[in-house]
Amino acid sequence: MIPILYLSHCGSSIGGGEKQLYYLTTNLDRDKYQPIIVCPDDGVFAEKLRNTKIPTIILHLPSWRKTTSLLSRYRAAAKLTNLTRKHNIQLVHTSDSWLNHYLIHIKKHIGIPIISHVRNLLTPMQVSKYGFDLMDRIISISHQSKKPFVKSEVSTPKIDVVLNCVDLSKFQPESKKNGKQSDKFVVGLVGRIEPFKRQDTFVELANLVIQQCQNVTFQIIGAALDTPKHRTFAKQVRELVTKYNLNDSIHFTGHRDDMPQVMQELDLLVTLSAGSVIAEAMASGLPVIGTYIGSTDEMIIEGVTGYIFPTDKIDHISAKIVQLAKNPELCIQMGNAARNHAESTFSIDRHVQKIQDIYMELLDRN
Repeated sequence: MIPILYLSHCGSSIGGGEKQLYYLTTNLDRDKYQPIIVCPDDGVFAEKLRNTKIPTIILHLPSWRKTTSLLSRYRAAAKLTNLTRKHNIQLVHTSDSWLNHYLIHIKKHIGIPIISHVRNLLTPMQVSKYGFDLMDRIISISHQSKKPFVKSEVSTPKIDVVLNCVDLSKFQPESKKNGKQSDKFVVGLVGRIEPFKRQDTFVELANLVIQQCQNVTFQIIGAALDTPKHRTFAKQVRELVTKYNLNDSIHFTGHRDDMPQVMQELDLLVTLSAGSVIAEAMASGLPVIGTYIGSTDEMIIEGVTGYIFPTDKIDHISAKIVQLAKNPELCIQMGNAARNHAESTFSIDRHVQKIQDIYMELLDRN
């Protein structure tokens, strides 16, 4: 087997990137590849990996660009390089492009291929800062997130677009009605409570909808990280709920690790930041409303499996929520189309095979 080293964004929590890394590493062709994963901290994701018998190593990886971590980052990079030698690693794949410089350090000392998986929409300046031109391959989750690399004149053959995937066996639409605990139309937003996920805008949307349609409730599914920035934002979101007198209409579920069940409890998913949750919702037979961020417009078929709006058109989004809430037949029709699209586009097998093809090309060349 060919040992491949993966660098994870974190080991203490499970977000969209961690889910995608889990799908990939647990479905690799184990006759060919042996995954070994480095997590910068310990916790639920690292434990989940260990439960699958995937070798999982905890190694703190300080932010490369902070001057305060100058010494510690080189110590961590040296440990990572020694680990790479010890396990005879043939290729390194980071699930977090902010860790690119650790890959560059390994390549400089050992000369093996390196891959950066890009899950965020970057600026051309960030492309330059994080050394993408030194990657042997870049995997982008959408054509939109590929554009900054093209603008920065990164070699186009280096860039592959591979959409996120979902476990179609776990996310199913059949029992959705059985999971609902209310006759009301339930709209959910899933993700860590942080500015990028825009839960504050979701509250603004809810306020507009409730003024037009009383038979709708909203769920904010996720929790804030225990940092001052995230705690402050979560407090602001709750204060906004109180300001609009929406405490009976908006429910904070906290962190949920039973996402298939979560989807059964919803009638509609709204996402204001993109991500793998779109595929999860569609596989569960839910229509999705999103904005033009990341891979959203490449995952949702406009008017068929959901709707896509500019980020600032919250009045248009709220009007569409009201329309779907008042037209359950349309909602079901779009949900059925969403499941069909998920089956043809977001399967794990399709996703993993595309990435394994990239591995083979790099390893053969090396």
